Amino acid sequence: MRRITLTLLLFAAQPLLAAYADRDLVIPVVGRAAGRSGRLFLTALWITNTDDHAAVMSLSYLESGHANRSPRKTTVTLPPRETYVVDPLGPPILPSADSIGALRIESNADVVASARIYGYVPGASASTAVVMALTGIPARLGIGNGQSAVLHGVGSTDAQYKLYVIETSGSALSVVVAVEDLHGQVLGEKRFFLDGFEHLATETRQMFPAVNLAHAVIRVRGVNGNGRVIAAGTQIIAGSQDSCAYEMSFAPEPRTRIRAPEAAVYIAIAALVAIALLRRRQ
Repeated sequence: MRRITLTLLLFAAQPLLAAYADRDLVIPVVGRAAGRSGRLFLTALWITNTDDHAAVMSLSYLESGHANRSPRKTTVTLPPRETYVVDPLGPPILPSADSIGALRIESNADVVASARIYGYVPGASASTAVVMALTGIPARLGIGNGQSAVLHGVGSTDAQYKLYVIETSGSALSVVVAVEDLHGQVLGEKRFFLDGFEHLATETRQMFPAVNLAHAVIRVRGVNGNGRVIAAGTQIIAGSQDSCAYEMSFAPEPRTRIRAPEAAVYIAIAALVAIALLRRRQ
């Protein structure tokens, strides 16, 4: 009885585990493009099927700068526990050799995904290379109207800090991007309108040219509309080429509604506890 109860308790706790295995993931930025000083940025994509049956995945590329009502899609079938790698990312997933955007992964099985974004200057030494990584974020964790998320990483006036925001539900949402000091005081803010599945790529120094961005925090807030967005930031320090990627904070998921499988587990646990108490009294 104790062994059965313990197994059920462990199963019931699984929805609370912090993991990015899901059936609808979004990587906020992927692509292939030429940057400053001739630097070439490429993306290595990794997807692992964590389920016990084959994953049929639809990879939707959401190109930056416009709504993606009919996104470019690629279908991939991945056997159980196998990993799919594309390095560097390009056609047929990308429309061309020079494009950035977000990648949405929809699957009939749980998968985990990550993108390794690396840049180098052709012909230059390895010391000029920069590397950063981002994980696939469940689309359900996107923020909507009245919600906000924080991104760290704005830590130098000499740094190049880029912000990427992607709408994930297909509905429009207006967002306010604010830069705050370490005491939570707003130093500047700017409003953007994102159409369904639209991807925004912008740089903090361009958004806030008059603001001192040393040791600042970015806050993205949904203010009007039915859409949901996911955001990420990337930072490259001038001179040292030190680089890092930053994911947004996630609000706790509401627990007002319990799914049927989880409810069945709780009912089974309650029944087992009740039977154990009755046996003790006999």
